[in-house]
Amino acid sequence: MLILWIVLFSLLGSIGAILIVAAFLLLHEKIQKALVSCLISYATGTLLTAALLGLIPHALRHTTADNSSTILSAVLAGIILFFILEKLVIWRHCHEVECPVHGAAGPIILVGDAFHNATDGVVIAAAFLTSIPIGIAASISVIAHEIPQEVGDFAILLHVGYAKKKAFVLNVLSGLTTLPAAILAYYALATAHVAIPYVMAISAASFLYIALTDLYPELHREVRFQYAVRQFIMMFIGVGTILLLLQFHP
Repeated sequence: MLILWIVLFSLLGSIGAILIVAAFLLLHEKIQKALVSCLISYATGTLLTAALLGLIPHALRHTTADNSSTILSAVLAGIILFFILEKLVIWRHCHEVECPVHGAAGPIILVGDAFHNATDGVVIAAAFLTSIPIGIAASISVIAHEIPQEVGDFAILLHVGYAKKKAFVLNVLSGLTTLPAAILAYYALATAHVAIPYVMAISAASFLYIALTDLYPELHREVRFQYAVRQFIMMFIGVGTILLLLQFHP
């Protein structure tokens, strides 16, 4: 039964997000920009809450007091690791079409996106192995930040010369890495429970890294008061969504 939850949310976090993006791109450009801003704010709230109040506390509970510093060290190591990976494969969540790094090489975007989606699969599997509410909370966080990322990636691929159909197919293929990664992680972690707290710690590191280095700067692009209020409301809704789900954790 648990594997079905993992498969379902892995598909929702990858192919589902891409299909939403495909429908999203049919909307007027002004509406797209407003919705992307709301999604980024919502995703920021879900990522921070899932990491700080979900993944890290439960990783600490699944280890001894003597090993608590090791869990926090894993979070620190994860943040540094994701910085290095970002430099190596240009794993960015840029939402600008005129991005000098992304515009240089469309294939690198797809490679980075495939790797990122595989990481999401591992996060989803580890979270569901802790409990279904934690798994759903982590999956919502994944889906929330995948949609604006895929919008940006799709727009960039079109900008550098890819046809719409080709860009869509390539995005789907890169998104498919989530499912096999999640299934492999499920069977690997199911037989190695001792590794689950550390995988959760590194998963929390990925959530924190994405929220603080990629999404926060996007939110600061708009300085007008009405945008700030809307961002705060959507971020608060994101926080509330995860807090509500965590109430069902046994």
